[in-house]
Amino acid sequence: MPFHAASPRDLELIAPGSRIEFDLQVGRRASSVEHIRVQSASLGDIPLPKPVDKIAIGETMPDFTLTDQAGRAVKLAGFRGQVVALDFIYTRCPLPDVCPRLSANFARLQKRFPGKIVLLSITLDPEYDTPAVLADYAHRWNADPRVWLFLTGPPDEVQKVAGHFGVVYWPEDNAITHTAATAVIDRAGRLAALLEGSSFTSQQLMDLVAATFARP
Repeated sequence: MPFHAASPRDLELIAPGSRIEFDLQVGRRASSVEHIRVQSASLGDIPLPKPVDKIAIGETMPDFTLTDQAGRAVKLAGFRGQVVALDFIYTRCPLPDVCPRLSANFARLQKRFPGKIVLLSITLDPEYDTPAVLADYAHRWNADPRVWLFLTGPPDEVQKVAGHFGVVYWPEDNAITHTAATAVIDRAGRLAALLEGSSFTSQQLMDLVAATFARP
């Protein structure tokens, strides 16, 4: 996930591969890092997970079955013929510019394309994010259950689905460290677009969805 340095000077001593420590300041709308300290210049001692079976743009998405906030089984293949937007979040995410921002983007999509798009938000914390927890989270975002589904499932299945979109994650200090990806899937079930991170604008996402609708 992206972190924004409070001061550009804090970045002068680090380079790709540096292992660092920093202080994370979390505000109501954004977060930033301060007092960056370099611990080492090598990642050789840190086992970083890698995405497995990532799908390329234009390829057909493999089917999967997860459980929505109402406890119903949901198959991706069941949405063939519809445009689908999909992202990964978790309800306890403490950073306002990551999961909450992604959910805010989907809330705008729900208003921009009412009844025309399917929204799937998959939790990266399935052991905590039960259907009941996801139902409460959906209520907070005024999610229309006919349009916007929040999905959970067995941890190994969630990890498999996340890998198809290049998302990696792991538990750390009572939180989930994760990359972010938002996907648009066309009516034929093909991956039409993939936005990495959470710093893109809602308008950029809406433009990609509109372009997908325009395809034959």
